[in-house]
Amino acid sequence: MRWLRALYLANGLAYGIMYSFIPVLLEAKGFNPALIGLTTSLGSLAYALALPAWGHIGDIVSGPRRALQVACIPAAIFALGLSAPLPVFAVIGCQLILSAGGGPAPALTDAMVLPTLENASTEYSRLRLLSSVGAAGGAIGGGIVYAFAGYLAAPMLYFGVMAATVLSAQYVRIGRDSERRRRARALLDGRVPDHETRGRLGSVGEAFRVRPRLLAVLASTTLVFMAVMAAATYVGLHVADLGGGPFEVGLVTAVGCSAEVPGLILAGWLMPRLGTRSVLAGSAAGFAACMVSWIIFTDSGAILVTRLASGVFFSGLTVSYVLTISRMLPQRLQATGQTLLQAACYGVAAVAANLLGGILYGAVGPIGVFGGGALCAVAGGAIGLFALPSDDEHILEPAVPASVMLAR
Repeated sequence: MRWLRALYLANGLAYGIMYSFIPVLLEAKGFNPALIGLTTSLGSLAYALALPAWGHIGDIVSGPRRALQVACIPAAIFALGLSAPLPVFAVIGCQLILSAGGGPAPALTDAMVLPTLENASTEYSRLRLLSSVGAAGGAIGGGIVYAFAGYLAAPMLYFGVMAATVLSAQYVRIGRDSERRRRARALLDGRVPDHETRGRLGSVGEAFRVRPRLLAVLASTTLVFMAVMAAATYVGLHVADLGGGPFEVGLVTAVGCSAEVPGLILAGWLMPRLGTRSVLAGSAAGFAACMVSWIIFTDSGAILVTRLASGVFFSGLTVSYVLTISRMLPQRLQATGQTLLQAACYGVAAVAANLLGGILYGAVGPIGVFGGGALCAVAGGAIGLFALPSDDEHILEPAVPASVMLAR
């Protein structure tokens, strides 16, 4: 269990010391807001395209553990390019590989662990809060280090965290049976279709055929996380524009991540009492209200207070969507489902939020980014209220067609 906790903690550290500082790191290299938005949106696009492929690899080829380890290696290496004196196009290329390789780690971790939890609504929250602790600690520690060494030290710290991630994943125990044995038994039981029945899109196409409602859930996710990603990218820049230094920028991230810890505990407590739909809708509305406050407040101290609240609401959103995917899809498609979810959250949503946000922030300032984000959060929460299955809805594993069984 200690290696499992270390793995979730490492996922959080990666965000705290690296991902949360990418906008200001790029700004330190001379990128303007529009170019920052373009670079981060291209990275998010690479992330969104790579995640389903990693999910297919995790479910069909190697298992989520090995897929996670392989993905971290190029991310760690090319992250170092962000601290090197490279031309603009090379920096953008490093950001693309960083996003496509490092991004799948949290989704593949969830896919590896969730099917083994007896009471996922409670146990997952306790594990996931370690990522929030790591992100908060990483952001504060990173802010202190970068105040003295500069933002270009971030990739070096990130390299060490990726090494810890690979090591932790290797020693995580996910059950008495190996992934290969569990998959072999599923094949014998007729629960895993062969490549011909999956179609050209592999496990991704199979997931949508198994659960057509998954498309509506991902649409809700994309809209809500357009708001989340706009906040993650532009709150730090907003604080910097108000006169904040590296410590203040790191503190804003750390406050939000720290609030996720009680938020995750609260979400785990509310989920069985109010239901997933209610927790999602309430969290989306609360996050939208926080974004509106960032238009009104022009003092970094007031922004810190509302960033605390936004971290609590973010926890409700995360738990709602992750547990929904876990319930909707069978165990053999968990890596695919969780990577599709993350692709919608931090890929497609981030592309739109960063690209449009960079234009809006440069043209009209915070009102365009945070006002538009609030509207997206409300719309996504409303869709989720109808798209998510109710908690008392029993979702059965679809039967494998008789023709497939006879073919075997």
